[in-house]
Amino acid sequence: MSREYMHILRHVLALGSVMYPKFLVALSLLVAAGMTQTAVADGYFLQADVGGQTQSLVGSAAHGPFSFGANLTDYAGGRSGAITASYGYALSGAVTFKVGPTIGFTKEDGRGTDVDAGARVAIDRWSATSFGSTYWLAEASTPQQSWFLLGQMAFAPVNIGIELSRGGSDTYHETTLALQRRIGEGQVSLRLGYKLSSDEVFAGFSINTF
Repeated sequence: MSREYMHILRHVLALGSVMYPKFLVALSLLVAAGMTQTAVADGYFLQADVGGQTQSLVGSAAHGPFSFGANLTDYAGGRSGAITASYGYALSGAVTFKVGPTIGFTKEDGRGTDVDAGARVAIDRWSATSFGSTYWLAEASTPQQSWFLLGQMAFAPVNIGIELSRGGSDTYHETTLALQRRIGEGQVSLRLGYKLSSDEVFAGFSINTF
């Protein structure tokens, strides 16, 4: 992937949280221009976090270019979640672009459930480094105009990873910092983190077979 392409992409992602509709269209067009072939990856991911006010569960599975995911969050005053299906395309520079349908819901305490169907796009990149690996993800969905940005660094010698994420929608915004420690050489990691926006400490675990 050229430096010019990555420079443009960084600017598009930076504008995501304040220019959502244009962000979704621009991201789709930008990565579509760089598509080379379908992405192939098999595995699954499961993550659960529990805090004093919020509990969340995220899961995904992929086989070849197809991937499926679901998330559920229970928070003070209600709960929300979504299911997704997507098809992945491999771009140059080990970047993957995914697009597909999604259905999201929100239920506030004492009110009915709002269900909304739409589209989701995501772009991510995993790369090996001298100290371990790095991973970044940017995604956006039309239901509730939600978006999510994530950056991770894994330090292989000590089995420790650090991640910073920022997400938002019509109903919430949150910035999260987390530390995770992989157990031995396995696929399970323990997590400890802090949600800056809601001032909440949480703990959890993740399983990653990718």
